Amino acid sequence: MQYWLLKRTGRMERLEDNVFEKHPEKLESLESQGYVRVMSENNLEPYKKPVKKASIKKAVKKVAKKVTKKKK
Repeated sequence: MQYWLLKRTGRMERLEDNVFEKHPEKLESLESQGYVRVMSENNLEPYKKPVKKASIKKAVKKVAKKVTKKKK
């Protein structure tokens, strides 16, 4: 779900992600009308992509690599 806010009127558009896959022109239309993507209905901060967290498996490999380097 994506939330788009028109700041001057406070109007909120709620659109499913698959709408943009089927109708890419909808995104251009919203931006040209002055809509800004926000985090959620209750959180009106501009949208930021979620930060990917490193997987535990990668973290363990990284630590193991450091430990083996120290032993040599």
